[in-house]
Amino acid sequence: MGHRFLKVTVCGAGRWGTAMAIYLSRQQGVKVRLQCHLEAEYQSLKEKRFAPNLPGFSTGGLVEPILDLQAALSGADLIVLSTPVAFLRSLLEKVKATGDLRESVVLVTINKGIERASLATVPEVVRAYFPHNPLAHLGGPCFPEGLLNENSPAAETLACEDDSIGAELQALFSSPGFRVYRSKELKGVALLGALKNVYAIIAGIADGMGMHEEATAVLLTRGLTEMRRFCEKLSIPLETLYGLSGLGDLALTCYSLKSSHNKNFGRRLGQGESVEQVLTSMQGEVAEGYYTTQSAWGLAQELGLDMPLAQMAYEIIYEGKSTGKALRELMSRPLKSED
Repeated sequence: MGHRFLKVTVCGAGRWGTAMAIYLSRQQGVKVRLQCHLEAEYQSLKEKRFAPNLPGFSTGGLVEPILDLQAALSGADLIVLSTPVAFLRSLLEKVKATGDLRESVVLVTINKGIERASLATVPEVVRAYFPHNPLAHLGGPCFPEGLLNENSPAAETLACEDDSIGAELQALFSSPGFRVYRSKELKGVALLGALKNVYAIIAGIADGMGMHEEATAVLLTRGLTEMRRFCEKLSIPLETLYGLSGLGDLALTCYSLKSSHNKNFGRRLGQGESVEQVLTSMQGEVAEGYYTTQSAWGLAQELGLDMPLAQMAYEIIYEGKSTGKALRELMSRPLKSED
């Protein structure tokens, strides 16, 4: 099956955005631009063909880095948005201000998070600005290094409410090393991809405190239970929960030894560092779960859901509760049936 997306612009030159730009540039006949927010990123990509956020990988001269947003968007058939959720509205306002985005341009979001102010998923935020453009979201268990390693198979789910456009996007993003499954559950795929970062942080805290693998298994399973409660309340099919964007992504980030920013963020908290110390030293890297924890706990309260793990993460990160005290309180909750 073919596709019609020959001119692609990726907005956001972080690890995931750069990796996706490199990956798409390898697809036959696709011309890729990578819109950079920072001058240092642009210069490194232009002069050295290496991304400072993705060491060890080259663009191979197949990706055109651009600083000017309007120039980056000009003539694009497809725009991939990888900008962190905390900065997404700012980008969308600038895109809208250019006045150059045709309604036929397809928008694909690959960033994971829930906006803190509105509690909206990434596609919902984008749709508020561009209600008439076709919209899709790609999510699942894959890190940048895995996407670019053609010898290590990976897979994700692409959610699009329009079947024909979804099929074209599926063809574009698929390759022998990266299998893409299709779904219509736009909100579910985006929401679950955001929520798993909260539980990855908790798994990291347990790891940082020196706990054994059993703790990770328990936290993953009970985290999946909390994610199921969100699904039931929001009428998200359980097939989505138990698919790549739900269970698959949750398992990868909770068990990751080195690639998950969110697990590493939690690990450092478990080792005794403060939230401020970790954030200050991350050098431009973003652990989306830091923001999503506040959003997830706010959404849980709004929906009236019992979310002890999400609550624990919120109290540690935003209220300064010690990891030891939070764990003791969690383990001393009243005994109950498994649900």
